[in-house]
Amino acid sequence: MGVLLAFLGSLMGFTIVGVPIGFGIGLAALILMLVTGTLEPMVLARRMITGVDVYTLLAIPFFMLAGEIMNKAGLVHDILMFANALVGRVRGGLAYVNVIASMLFAGISGSAVADAAALGSLEMPMMENGGYDKNFSAAITAASSVIGPIIPPSVPMIILGSIAQISIAKLFLGGAIPGILIGIALLFVSYVISKKRNYPLSEKVGFKEFLGVFKKTIWALILPVIILGGILGGIFTATEAGAVAVIYAVIVSYFQYDVKWSAYPEILKSAALNTGVVMLVCASAMALTWFLAVAQVPQLLTNVIMNITENKMTFLLILNILLFLVGMVIDLTPALFLLVPILLPVCRSYGIDDIHFGIIMVTNLCVGLITPPVGTVLYVTNSISKISLGDLVKSLWPMYIALFIVVLLVTYVPQLVLWLPSFM
Repeated sequence: MGVLLAFLGSLMGFTIVGVPIGFGIGLAALILMLVTGTLEPMVLARRMITGVDVYTLLAIPFFMLAGEIMNKAGLVHDILMFANALVGRVRGGLAYVNVIASMLFAGISGSAVADAAALGSLEMPMMENGGYDKNFSAAITAASSVIGPIIPPSVPMIILGSIAQISIAKLFLGGAIPGILIGIALLFVSYVISKKRNYPLSEKVGFKEFLGVFKKTIWALILPVIILGGILGGIFTATEAGAVAVIYAVIVSYFQYDVKWSAYPEILKSAALNTGVVMLVCASAMALTWFLAVAQVPQLLTNVIMNITENKMTFLLILNILLFLVGMVIDLTPALFLLVPILLPVCRSYGIDDIHFGIIMVTNLCVGLITPPVGTVLYVTNSISKISLGDLVKSLWPMYIALFIVVLLVTYVPQLVLWLPSFM
């Protein structure tokens, strides 16, 4: 128990004083070395190197690069216009546009922060100019952004699959229905609020104009189909799908969007910086999880929880509360590295399917991206919208309720997660 307390105390301490999470995890690993009496700096260095020397993690820079290329090409604007042509003409239509655009962009980026930054800078001014309340515009933008890492492809699911040694393709498929459910839940919230506040109707889009928008956006919509179709058809793995996504993005951006080769140094630099941040966290967390395994922390936690309850349903409730609390103070990626090696053995002891556990974890931690005090997406949206953090959180309450309902559905109705993977 002392090892567990030392680990949690040091990590929380570094987080509170503002140490970057990648370095904080590495320092927590050093403290764990001291506590367990295994002070071997070379072991730490070796574990950090081997932690990122994993084939499946190659998918991360590929998907990040594909997202950067598509963003540079202007596909974000086209997706927004397509969503507006699809549902913008009904009352509250721009709120629906916000949600549906996030669902479509999720099939390209796999990142909530990318969704909030890329779409939010276009969506929020559009909604405000259309007569929507500024706080609501920011809140629905933040809430819909969490769909990004749930609908495939998903960077967090690549990381989770790599850590837990479970099928990334099945995780991708398992996240599809929960992602759609979150979209439907947020559409319902948007409908209720738009009707109550009498938000304006948008102009109708003619069929000919819709076809024109669809023709331009089809290139963005095809990418998720290629990725999932290729994985399901056994044509390529999830990692290879990232490389296919990059090739597709380069071809489309060059021939359809006239992105010049001179733009690629900046694109590559941005993708490399984003990848570097993730990989630093990966390396530090992989070293830390090795020391946690040496200290038998997963076994200790299993015994503690089994002594509290042997009921699977009660454990699932405890799991969700734990993930929600962790999501409030630790970002999604480091939380996966820290918790998956500890919680996966516990879940297996309760007979919970690995894919089901993975989707519960990602979905719940995604909600943490918009909860204070450390919600990354919350701060990105706050920065773009220029409203106070308190007003943004207050406006998010209806969305929090909708998201928690979906988390409970995903938790207690496992077929919502396992149905699509069962076809593989």
